[in-house]
Amino acid sequence: MSDASPFLDLHGPEFLNDPHAALRAAREQSWCADTALGPAILRYHEVQAALAQRALRTPGPDFLAMHGIVDGPLVEVMGGFLLNIDGPAHERLRRLVSRSFTVRRVEAARPTIVAIAEELAADVAARGRCDLVTEFADPFARRVLCAFVGIPENADARVRRWTADLGRMFGLSVASHRAQIEASMIELRAFIDELIAARRRDPVDDLVSALVAGANGDALTDDELRAMIITFMSAGSDTVLNQLGHAFALFVAHPAQWRLLADDPALAPAAAEEVVRFSPATLLGVPRIATADVMVGDRVFPRGSFILPITGAANRDPQVFVEPDRFDIARKRDAHLTFGGGIHHCLGAALARAQLQITLPLLARRLGELQPDGPASWLPPTEAVYGPLSLPVAYRART
Repeated sequence: MSDASPFLDLHGPEFLNDPHAALRAAREQSWCADTALGPAILRYHEVQAALAQRALRTPGPDFLAMHGIVDGPLVEVMGGFLLNIDGPAHERLRRLVSRSFTVRRVEAARPTIVAIAEELAADVAARGRCDLVTEFADPFARRVLCAFVGIPENADARVRRWTADLGRMFGLSVASHRAQIEASMIELRAFIDELIAARRRDPVDDLVSALVAGANGDALTDDELRAMIITFMSAGSDTVLNQLGHAFALFVAHPAQWRLLADDPALAPAAAEEVVRFSPATLLGVPRIATADVMVGDRVFPRGSFILPITGAANRDPQVFVEPDRFDIARKRDAHLTFGGGIHHCLGAALARAQLQITLPLLARRLGELQPDGPASWLPPTEAVYGPLSLPVAYRART
């Protein structure tokens, strides 16, 4: 970029060990840093501007090509994701999907989400110790996904494996996991084709049936349906699982905030937003490619530039957030950028918020103060979606 730009080593020990400290050090020097992939945008207003730029598209298959993957099922599937489609085709798909994936549908799902959370909470509360990732967040995220989308419960074990592999498709280690991801993708596509056929024969009140039905004579094609369901399965399970893991790790480290939430459940919406701002599972955000010369801040990014608008860095910009490195669920904050912006604002944001708003106060009331009960293990922050793989805790359950 320029002599004034710091270099941000996304594979270096500083970033891998403490990504927020590494991002802060670079952000303090400039709003833009160099990386091995391309320039990274680090400050709030510049990231927000980049997300709104129509001339910056998501990379899709180009991201895979950068890692040596130029053909095969990953390339085919990646090109069909709504996130990687722009222009009139994106507007049509988003309009069709939005008719089915509505706030009303999310609100109608809240009783089901509450029931799943209460069942799992009762189970772990009785034991006095558990792994909050493997014994709560993981089964919770999968069961909510299956109920909301319309995936049969007997597919739960396969869904767990497929969604874990799907998440690796967007990370910086995709090449090393290619064979595993492709094997899962082939299985998943066959499963989805059977599910679509079943819902055409016998529709029920779920998201798949609504997507299959379409509206006003305009419906998704089979390829579009398959891509959309794969998107929901990946984002709807793996992202929520990891974001819950981040939330639990935060509250273990901030017991006063956990007690505050237990005493005042009305803070649940603010707590959910603060978790997603302070410690997002999608730390690096979604890269962009310039389709023309683009001005962001005081710099022009030439056509073809690969750019990283790092939303996790923007969320702690001190020019926007007071005490940005302080986790405080009671403080009123400006809007974070974790759910993206522009035409690619996260379609599932309302469902993700609902799950956080329901689970966090429920567990705060049921489990009491959380104490570490062994070492936690984490995915690396270079993954597109990362979080703790294991988070053992002990607690004295409240009656």
